[in-house]
Amino acid sequence: MSVGNDVVDLADPETRLCGLHPRWGERVFCSAERKALEASRSPHRLHWALWAAKESAYKARKRREPEAVFSPKEFEVELSPLPTTRGGGVAVGRVFHRGEVFELEVRLDGASVHAVATSEDEAGARVLRGVERALCDPGVAARRLAATTIGSALGLDPAGLRIVHRPPVAMHRGRRIEVGVSLSHHGRFVAFACTLADPAPP
Repeated sequence: MSVGNDVVDLADPETRLCGLHPRWGERVFCSAERKALEASRSPHRLHWALWAAKESAYKARKRREPEAVFSPKEFEVELSPLPTTRGGGVAVGRVFHRGEVFELEVRLDGASVHAVATSEDEAGARVLRGVERALCDPGVAARRLAATTIGSALGLDPAGLRIVHRPPVAMHRGRRIEVGVSLSHHGRFVAFACTLADPAPP
């Protein structure tokens, strides 16, 4: 199951546009994306929404093709206008990469951007996702968030569910669960996305 996600902490010092290399935009964004950024009233939010979209599509592609290499400019993002309020909202779109199309959903709030990309053949699959502040090691926190949410959705005791390996695999009491899982973290936040084979839990 091909799913990818990426979270960006908008308050992290790394996200300050003034601190990026002068040629960063040319290296990362295609011409249409650069034009959208130049015209945007919220270039900071759009910049990192596009970046998270590219990262999430790359992770989805790499699940299927482990030899895939991240070349950001090759992942071309088509995204609906971002929510106009600082409080947050959802933008949808697609990411194109070497003949493959990924469905995209980007959620923004006042503090973070979270993008989830799924391959076209995931149409009809149920998508679970979540973002929260990390109160411990981010790797541990992301796996715990995923296990708790997946366990609840499938009616399984989260205490018996583990997210292991790379790429992540969900296990319940030693048995693999056929779901696709993607984990991410940045700054104060951890996140995950997961696709379930059926549109509703059993």
